[in-house]
Amino acid sequence: MGVSGCGKTTIGKQLSEKMKLPFFDGDDFHPKKNLDKMEKGIPLNNEDRYPWLNILADNIEEWSQKDGAIIACSALKEKYREILASKNKNIIWIYLSGDQSLIKARIEQRQGHFMNASMLISQFNDLEVPKYGIHADISQSPEKIVNEILANLEPINTSFFGVIGLGVMGRSLSLNIAEKGYALSVYNRITEGEENSVKDFLEEAEDDMKIEGFTDLSEFVDSLERPRKILIMIKAGNAIDQVVEALIPKLSEGDIIIDGGNSHYKDTKRRADYLENKGLNFIGAGISGGEEGARKGPSIMPGGKKDSYQIIAPVLESIAAIGEDGTKCCVYVGPEGAGHFVKMIHNGIEYAEMQLLAEVYSLLSVSKSKEEIKDIFLEWNSGELGSYLLEITANIMTKKEGGEYVLDLILDKAGNKGTGSWSTKAAFDLGTVNTMMASAVFARYVSSFKERRKKLAKEINKNIDLGSYISIEDVKEAYKCARLLNHQQGFEIIRRASESYDWNLSLSDLSRIWTNGCIIRSELMINCISYFKTYDDLFEHPEIIDVLKRGEDAVKSVLIHGLTNRIPLPLFTEANTYWVSMTTERLSANMIQAQRDYFGAHTYQRVDAPENQSFHTNWY
Repeated sequence: MGVSGCGKTTIGKQLSEKMKLPFFDGDDFHPKKNLDKMEKGIPLNNEDRYPWLNILADNIEEWSQKDGAIIACSALKEKYREILASKNKNIIWIYLSGDQSLIKARIEQRQGHFMNASMLISQFNDLEVPKYGIHADISQSPEKIVNEILANLEPINTSFFGVIGLGVMGRSLSLNIAEKGYALSVYNRITEGEENSVKDFLEEAEDDMKIEGFTDLSEFVDSLERPRKILIMIKAGNAIDQVVEALIPKLSEGDIIIDGGNSHYKDTKRRADYLENKGLNFIGAGISGGEEGARKGPSIMPGGKKDSYQIIAPVLESIAAIGEDGTKCCVYVGPEGAGHFVKMIHNGIEYAEMQLLAEVYSLLSVSKSKEEIKDIFLEWNSGELGSYLLEITANIMTKKEGGEYVLDLILDKAGNKGTGSWSTKAAFDLGTVNTMMASAVFARYVSSFKERRKKLAKEINKNIDLGSYISIEDVKEAYKCARLLNHQQGFEIIRRASESYDWNLSLSDLSRIWTNGCIIRSELMINCISYFKTYDDLFEHPEIIDVLKRGEDAVKSVLIHGLTNRIPLPLFTEANTYWVSMTTERLSANMIQAQRDYFGAHTYQRVDAPENQSFHTNWY
């Protein structure tokens, strides 16, 4: 590949002879109208090139099913190369580079070619030099170029992409990648309990998948095409740093490491800065969807340098879920640790959504059977409250084991992996409100004190008021309101982070990639796509405010019912407090300011003076 006149045909034919592979000139596949246009000195546009490139892609697929082939094609832009590789990802690219004046002189000497020297400028304007493949300098003789290419081809391997870590997510993502046609190398360490991870995985893979498995890290790295693209799928924390350190001496300048775990966004920035000094690229990619999503299509949130993302984008976008609008649930989020930041907040929203449904279950359990609650959830899920979490909660309700409900057999101690608490800490750092996520995290912490709760419960005579009543409609409306407030808090943290860190995040794009593949996909998230195209704050949207105003009485009824029946409702309580506080013109914070000024002379502002003026009172 390369601009016209760089010697593609000459080099291609010589390689064809040496390698005993058929040679094809991409220009021979141009429609006549393209040739006519170029002969008149008119550069081709994308509308001219796309049909031609698709014809070539079809042929490349056919040739690859035999012994392969050598093709000479300009392939000037990355988009063009993506089309050429759309049906066969295992292409070895050879870029012929040279000085514009040298190439112009060569074009002027050749006879009977439709491309004249005047069009060379447009070719160089379109050229996007690939950061991968074999690069050859055309100032050398054709024989030397061919020998250099052959020397580089000898050690080259077919794996386009690599995955480290064959746990649940790593295995599922690897199968997803291989299924999309990418030649893949996988690596897993040999340690107690993981001795056969690679062997078992290769046996699980389908026969037509191009996968190589390794337990030696050096062999794994050597199997990858440059620039190497390596996705790490292991537990976040020090283990990531250890793998990165082990990789560094084995990698080359321009290689890309992708962390697909739930790493803290500040760790991601630290690693990216560290690796940049070593000539390596680092992408922090949040991946949501669990085992099923990883295998069938997750939501992917990559952050880092955009040019590095563009190299791995074909892989990530090919494996991502398809959103409500037909687009892939993968988008370049922003620089530094932006990808892991939004995944962290995604998980915080998820914590609160789960806790809200647990509280609804507690409310309804006072008077409804599990079958009745399931029916209520299924009815809600068929409308505007529809969500993945509501769907699975309905399915959980009536699952039985040996005649007993599984739900009744599960110990009421909830686990957590840290991202919920990170979301809360991020809100503190950014000076914004995150009470619902925080309360969801604390609810899990409280649940962990099982023995203490059990002991204290014996001291309480719990009298449930069987005469109390709560309408299903009130519970539904209260749940709707609380969910809106949870999403408002979550997206507000992202908005604040975008402003503080200069990330320029798109809330609408994030909503879009969260409409499928991820745990918090829902009808509400679909609506958020359009909400955030108009406003960057849900409280600015009249429709949202109307729903919250109408639902305030329902939230009040739910809280009264919870108090009456001693049902802890931390999320509904925080939702109500947040909404009432945000819609109260004068809060009790004036007392806080008076107290601070009294004991610490911290000063205060006054309602009868400009905000930039400070006052102090001698209180004693």
